[in-house]
Amino acid sequence: MRASRAHGSPTRPTFDLWRVPGRKHLTLGDSGLTLLTEVSAQRLRMSLADDLCDGAVYTCAVPLGPGLRGQLDAFNAQAQALQGHAPAEDSTRTVTRAALLHLRALQALDGAQAGASHRDIAQALFGLDAVVRWHADGELRAAVRHLLRRAEAYMSGGYVSLAGIQRAAAESPGDEPMR
Repeated sequence: MRASRAHGSPTRPTFDLWRVPGRKHLTLGDSGLTLLTEVSAQRLRMSLADDLCDGAVYTCAVPLGPGLRGQLDAFNAQAQALQGHAPAEDSTRTVTRAALLHLRALQALDGAQAGASHRDIAQALFGLDAVVRWHADGELRAAVRHLLRRAEAYMSGGYVSLAGIQRAAAESPGDEPMR
């Protein structure tokens, strides 16, 4: 953000640091002042030019790049924050199939480590109505076994891939195989 030199209508927004909602952090770095605001779980970051002062008409510049369309919501949230409006809380989060599978696998592991039977685990995960169809070698028991194997794989290092860390980067230096 920088002060605007253009002569425009008197309705153009003016900069007011105290109108920006949330906890504010101003830091001075190599590229000037940076304003970081925190409103609940959302963070907004803005670089402030040295010619910007309180009450000045301002202009915002955004970096051009291939992901600009994907950043429009974030830029809109920043524009709203500059006008004194807190970003809307995103109370609905989309649960992906993979996230649900990870959750169920870890819940199944918790149950197994607590001494629960496969049937008890299935009842906790899928409900009492699903367990009515329980068979010793049925589909539901196979699902519980699969979840337990998956969770055990997480425990033995599979969590590294969930964290997005490549296997080679996670290993200590000097553990390279001998040739």
